[in-house]
Amino acid sequence: MFNAKLEAKLWRDIVNTVSSIIEEAPFEVKEQGIYMRAMDPSHISMLDIEIPKEMFDEFSVDKEISLGIDMDEMRKIMNRSKPSDILIMNAEESRIHMTFIGESKRKFGLPIIDILEKRSKLPEIPFTATVELNSEIFQDGIKDASVVADHITFEAKKDNFLIKAQGDTSDIETVNEKDSMIEYDVKEDAKATFNLSYLSDISKSIYGTMVIKLGSDVPLLLEFEIDKAKVKFILAPRIERE
Repeated sequence: MFNAKLEAKLWRDIVNTVSSIIEEAPFEVKEQGIYMRAMDPSHISMLDIEIPKEMFDEFSVDKEISLGIDMDEMRKIMNRSKPSDILIMNAEESRIHMTFIGESKRKFGLPIIDILEKRSKLPEIPFTATVELNSEIFQDGIKDASVVADHITFEAKKDNFLIKAQGDTSDIETVNEKDSMIEYDVKEDAKATFNLSYLSDISKSIYGTMVIKLGSDVPLLLEFEIDKAKVKFILAPRIERE
């Protein structure tokens, strides 16, 4: 048996993050908290989330369990929560129940599904640049690039971090000086191009500060937090064919 209690808004933020990338998510409930790692259906990106039990007002689990969740269905339920609602979750063998407690008490049930895919390992990637920055800079870069193209290029040089996009007729380049970054560590210049749609989806979940890890033509790693939950998002690069 699994029981947990927290602000509904916090769980909604996590659900919206996962559902933007993953269709069916394997949540592993352990004594220390809840963990989820999965690849999107196209296997272009991976999402890894660690939700410590300290994020919950109440948290208990009799034994480690795996909860396979249809994320679109859970998203629909969580979007019915109100800003001040408290969420109580409990899971049995075949269903997870979510109860919103506010002006009224509303209880939703959702089936637990079988997910056959094994939990993927986090890949070892040869990053050469680490950039910690305000998420607004990243989000503005995504929005600017979306105006002119369907892909975006990140480039980390010794003294500045560039966000660029090149379309059929238009282009955009944003130069962020090293000193404007929270942390800037470039061991070797790095440059790679990525699909914008994935980054646009995940960017909606990022607030405050974030970390970008980059290498040349290797996957990108984004790290950020949702309250006490730690999120890692990995995206494969778009390789230009000559």
